[in-house]
Amino acid sequence: MNFIYILYKLSLLACAIYGFHRLLLAVTALRFPPQDPQALKSWDRLPFVTIQLPLYNEYFVVKQLLEAVSAIDYPRSLFEIQVLDDSTDETTLVVQALVERLKSRGLNVDLVHRCKREGFKAGALANGLLTARGEYVAVFDADFVPAPDFLKRTMDYFTDAAVGMVQVRWAHQNPDDSLLTRLQSALIDGHFLVDQFARFSSGKFFNFNGSAGIWRRQAIEEAGGWEGDTLAEDLDLSYRAQIQGWKFVLLSNYQVRQELPKDVTAFKQQQFRWSKGSLQVGFKLLPRIWKSPSLPLNVKLEATFHLTNTLAYIFVLLTSLASLPVLIGPPPAKNILDGVFVDAGLFIAGIGSLIIYYGISQQRQVPHWEKRLWFFPFFISGVAGFSLVYIKAVLEVLMNKKTPFIRTPKKGGQSLLGSDAKNLYKAAFDPFFIGEIFMAVYLTAVLYVMILKNHLDMAVFLALIVAGYYYVIVMSLLEWVPARFYLLKALRNSHI
Repeated sequence: MNFIYILYKLSLLACAIYGFHRLLLAVTALRFPPQDPQALKSWDRLPFVTIQLPLYNEYFVVKQLLEAVSAIDYPRSLFEIQVLDDSTDETTLVVQALVERLKSRGLNVDLVHRCKREGFKAGALANGLLTARGEYVAVFDADFVPAPDFLKRTMDYFTDAAVGMVQVRWAHQNPDDSLLTRLQSALIDGHFLVDQFARFSSGKFFNFNGSAGIWRRQAIEEAGGWEGDTLAEDLDLSYRAQIQGWKFVLLSNYQVRQELPKDVTAFKQQQFRWSKGSLQVGFKLLPRIWKSPSLPLNVKLEATFHLTNTLAYIFVLLTSLASLPVLIGPPPAKNILDGVFVDAGLFIAGIGSLIIYYGISQQRQVPHWEKRLWFFPFFISGVAGFSLVYIKAVLEVLMNKKTPFIRTPKKGGQSLLGSDAKNLYKAAFDPFFIGEIFMAVYLTAVLYVMILKNHLDMAVFLALIVAGYYYVIVMSLLEWVPARFYLLKALRNSHI
């Protein structure tokens, strides 16, 4: 019992350390005015730009992407569009027709189709560079809708020869579709307006987010090019380029709209890929970062927290599992971990940092932002409810398990019925769903014991966490059961 109690306290302490790091990022973000930097100067002669559009089975959104990119206001003789299509469905036929239409309008656009997805997105981007003519390379995922002034708003920053990449903040096409999309918009807003902004403003490493950014080709090549050995090729290349000394620029007040996943399963896949990829990059590059004599200690420390933050969920899991034995067991012998410091530290670092994190992200973009505070309890529940996704990512990295790059399916303006139903059966059953059910039931028991023992202060916050697990379970079931229904119906109607 004493071992479980010590494990519980050490896990709390680890959670508090990562929580205090997020609190530090939030405080750092508050120290700097929310203004974008000014470009060094304007170009005397505009350079040639390649716009790369990596696609994989994006039937519902590819048209709006190509229409938006073709409308970018830049001399037509000075930019080309590469549609990097790895699709295995009818997306390729749609793209072929769109490309021919754009060519007839005088645009320089090429379809680069691969039959094998070697290297996945990183492989497609690297393959496109073999024939790309641009000194600068912009990248947009399939669901992004850049405004016509995108290149005009970003290219002047490259008049500074030290700038290797410019990242634009993501905005959202559908933030009010559901509680799920509201949660995602809050997370992404916090990422750009707190995490990325704090790192950029304080001179730390931050990363290209995989879309809505533009690279100096020389920076890509000097960093070693796109590599597909992690699920976060964007983060990987970003760190390798900054280790080489390239400067990055973040534009947090200029935005490019993108679609938020509408399904819980799609969101899980996205978060799993981002989390696993981040930790893979950490294992790959942190030794190189710490061995670098040119990088200051504060940059190395921030990189360590940034690339290993998914590990915090392992400590959250250990704390959760150990909480019930600690509550129902006999009081342990006094030790150095006793007292209010660790528990209070966890509360301040965890809940306090989330309050500031969410508040800053809302205050810096929404008039009368305080009216959105009603959503904060749902924000806590949602973050907690998806925690097993991050734990799965950590375990797979620790076990060195390789998994393919699974794109996040986007539906454009389609509903969940009719022609869109064919995509639903692709949501495969994930065994970790059983783990989510176990955690929901287990934490319900912990909540019951807390109430019996009159720990009502902590019970309130645990209730939010339990609610998050049940929300994810119910939404997953609502998606998975209709998917099976459509598949079975299709099989019954087939002639096989």
